[in-house]
Amino acid sequence: MTATAHALVGGAIAASVKDPALGLSLSALSHPLMDLIPHWDFALNWRSKSKVKLFLEAVVDLGGGTLLSYLLFGRFIDIRYFLAAVLLSEVWDIAEAPHWFLKKSFPPFSWIYAVQSRFHSRAKLPLGGITQALTVLFILLLIKFLT
Repeated sequence: MTATAHALVGGAIAASVKDPALGLSLSALSHPLMDLIPHWDFALNWRSKSKVKLFLEAVVDLGGGTLLSYLLFGRFIDIRYFLAAVLLSEVWDIAEAPHWFLKKSFPPFSWIYAVQSRFHSRAKLPLGGITQALTVLFILLLIKFLT
């Protein structure tokens, strides 16, 4: 999933779950569960991209996703809780990012990448974008329904 998708779910969880311990745990858990759904993201074919392109895509995705999530959910809750939830929803990808940029096996980043790869179910566009959007929409509706 894109960082934007993870940020939206993490922000929605923080806005809906008043107990930070539960909300932060759910935010961290949401990432691998979402990645089980076939999806597209910017890291697809990362080996063939230049480091500059990969970095710029990551920055725009992380920054834009966090901003969008803040506009939708973060303005209504403690900013520290919101940012922690968004960070935990994205930390799996952030932790493996050094592996992408080094483009070689370098523990512990290569280990994190190996674990992350087991969760990912990738799909090319347009199907991967559609399944991603539907997954985020489903989770947001589920959160709204349960809270």
